[in-house]
Amino acid sequence: MTNHTPRHHRRLLLTAGVAGGLAMFTGNATASAQPRPGIDGPPHGRPAGERRNLAAVTRAFERQNAGGDIYEILHDDVEWTIVNGRTYPSKAEFLAEGAAPIMDRLATTLMMRIRDMWADGDTVIVRFDGDATAIDGVEYHNEYCWIWQLRRERVVRCYAFLDLIAVRELIDRIELD
Repeated sequence: MTNHTPRHHRRLLLTAGVAGGLAMFTGNATASAQPRPGIDGPPHGRPAGERRNLAAVTRAFERQNAGGDIYEILHDDVEWTIVNGRTYPSKAEFLAEGAAPIMDRLATTLMMRIRDMWADGDTVIVRFDGDATAIDGVEYHNEYCWIWQLRRERVVRCYAFLDLIAVRELIDRIELD
């Protein structure tokens, strides 16, 4: 029997949950190594709207990694759902109650490294790693998958999958004044 670390178990559970959620979201439970026209094909073969959405999302991640704010891409009336968590009905509420408990505990920029990105019409799915140093000097790592629905290059709906255990450990470890 193999001995796995708790972090490895969380990663497996997160990956399985995201894969299951994506299969439910797309209505396709079968994984395929074959390219899917309009999704896995070359960018120039995509519809113009998909190209614009992919470019907007890429710019948002680049802005974050340069020390800016990825959340500038959110519409003021975005509906943001943390899967197995709660839903925030606005950008202001999500930033104050959803993002701040994490971001306020970080001493460095949360570097977001895209692992995979898919587009289908107005939906962009981004799977990425987030890494930073917390204010107590301990490294923070999380794996995320965000399913974004965009309108006019702004996110109007999000389903966010992430390791909630890693978030809870960060929040429990660092008490804010």
